[in-house]
Amino acid sequence: MGGLISLGTRTMFAAQAQLNTTAANIANANTPGYSRQSVQLETAGGQYSGAGFFGKGVNITTVSRAHNAFLSTEVATTRAAASADQARLGYLQRLEQVFDMGEAGLGHAAGQLLNAFADVASEPADASARQVVLSRAEMLASRFRAAAGEIDSLQASVTQDLKTSVDAANALARRIADLNQQIARVKGLGHEPNDLLDQREQLIAELSDHVQVAQIPADDGSVGLFIAGGQRLVLGNSALELVATPDPYDQTVLRLGLREAGVDRLISESTLAGGDIAGLLNFQNQDLRSSANQIGRMAAALAQSLNAQQQLGLDQDGNTGAALLQTGLPRVLPATGAGGNAGTAQLGAVISDASALTASDYEIKFDGANYSMTRLGDGAALGSFSPAQLGAGVSLDGLALSLQSGAAQAGDSFLVQPVRLAAASMARTTSDPRDLAAASRVRVEAGAGNTGTLAVAALRVGADTPELENTVTLSFTGINADGNYNFSVAGTVTGTVPTLVAPGGTISINGWELQINGRPQAGDTLEIRSNRDGKTLATDNGNALGLLALRDQALVAGETLTDAYASTLASVGVRVQSADASASMSQAIAADAKASRDNLSGVNLDEEAARLIQFQQSYQAAAKVLQIAQTVFDTLLQAAGR
Repeated sequence: MGGLISLGTRTMFAAQAQLNTTAANIANANTPGYSRQSVQLETAGGQYSGAGFFGKGVNITTVSRAHNAFLSTEVATTRAAASADQARLGYLQRLEQVFDMGEAGLGHAAGQLLNAFADVASEPADASARQVVLSRAEMLASRFRAAAGEIDSLQASVTQDLKTSVDAANALARRIADLNQQIARVKGLGHEPNDLLDQREQLIAELSDHVQVAQIPADDGSVGLFIAGGQRLVLGNSALELVATPDPYDQTVLRLGLREAGVDRLISESTLAGGDIAGLLNFQNQDLRSSANQIGRMAAALAQSLNAQQQLGLDQDGNTGAALLQTGLPRVLPATGAGGNAGTAQLGAVISDASALTASDYEIKFDGANYSMTRLGDGAALGSFSPAQLGAGVSLDGLALSLQSGAAQAGDSFLVQPVRLAAASMARTTSDPRDLAAASRVRVEAGAGNTGTLAVAALRVGADTPELENTVTLSFTGINADGNYNFSVAGTVTGTVPTLVAPGGTISINGWELQINGRPQAGDTLEIRSNRDGKTLATDNGNALGLLALRDQALVAGETLTDAYASTLASVGVRVQSADASASMSQAIAADAKASRDNLSGVNLDEEAARLIQFQQSYQAAAKVLQIAQTVFDTLLQAAGR
């Protein structure tokens, strides 16, 4: 009789446990990270009798969860990649809005400014045409400043998002360490703490949204988390702290570090495989920096070309043309903070040839004997220089570098930013239309006694030399056997003096270039002299034509300004398209990984409802066994009482 009661009781307890577990599954069907649980049963063994072994019922061994470590790790890893791609894509789409197309773009404004010189060339004395140039110069400078301001706003936003993500990651790491401790405490009980394991797995997945981690389980049930190729983040019940620390060179830029024992160690961004922190740092260090330098390079190239051409002409008061635009100067930033420069070296940089600039920053390191220079845009090593060579000046990529004072110590380093501030500080330097240097600094006069058909096709100033405005007289003496014209030169000149010119050819002396037409006769003369006497200032358009010609000149790395802006637009567009494709792909992979895990671990309400009916029937059957046992027992009592 006792055996029948024991069988019924064991069966009822097992069915009740299954009902409770199924109810818990239904209750947590929508709980993030919850894994479906099930009661594991085993036979209670048999009891031997002369008639054989009789079963003793069922035992509950444990409550297990549907779990696959590989699928869980895959979910966290793919989630980290998707988060990184999405973070970068979001900012790239915002960056794309900085580069407006059509009439709102920098390229259109630059083209409008250079085109405005056509009216000045047609009517050099027209004040309204000159005012249009100044107005368009101010509009262009304003657009460059606005673009640089939006770049700075994006940097500020990235900085804030990095701080927020780092704080969130630290909070999750601490919670994971606490769960490690709780799990380790109950590990010796012989049963898995399913709910704690689910919570830890969910927190690791959430942590992966910020930084990708590698998981290494320990014997005590805890799990170690490592980032950046092996840097410890969580080990047992201890979690280190991630820190968003200022860049050693530029304090407005953040780097990721790991704080241990009060010391912050910088983490190389290239070792971060996923998480929105990796995406934000990638955007900041690659996309944003490149775009800022591209805008700055265009600003510097345009300003230098315009100002150089202005200097080759004369304004309406007969003065050498002054600068029309100003831009921010290059800067050299020494390493600061812990591990910063120990020496006293001060480096300087100036733009020597803006057309040769690259859209890149540079890093200079001193090894104790020589300075080495690396272009950060493509990682190219540009050579090494001794302190004496750098003291004398070194020119690379349109940039002139020099050691201005002090001495460096081994390990000192510097960041050179040639154009990072160029656009942000761009401004028009004059508001007076008379300051436009439309007239050339030299003019040509034909001799009064010329008898040939000699005529001037063009007189261009190509360089600002000390001898540019010296009076030079060309006297033609005849024609040689090849049909070229012989001439002599009178006046102060430098360099090799020409004595022959082909028909329609060009004569270059003292920085100016004279192209002739017609056929001179012996005794014909041309006099090139300074234009400062004011006789032709009101009608001379020589330098206005030079300013207009900048429209079609390769001012930016072999491209015209409008073409360079179009290339920048294309570069940003390609980055956005590539990031969009990567984000779509990584999100699809992450969704597939989650679906695979959910197929194994997720709760299906239809299945749970079916199991609920099944276990209910088991419980009712067990109760029936007890009821029968009670009836049999009552029958025995009645028989014994007679």
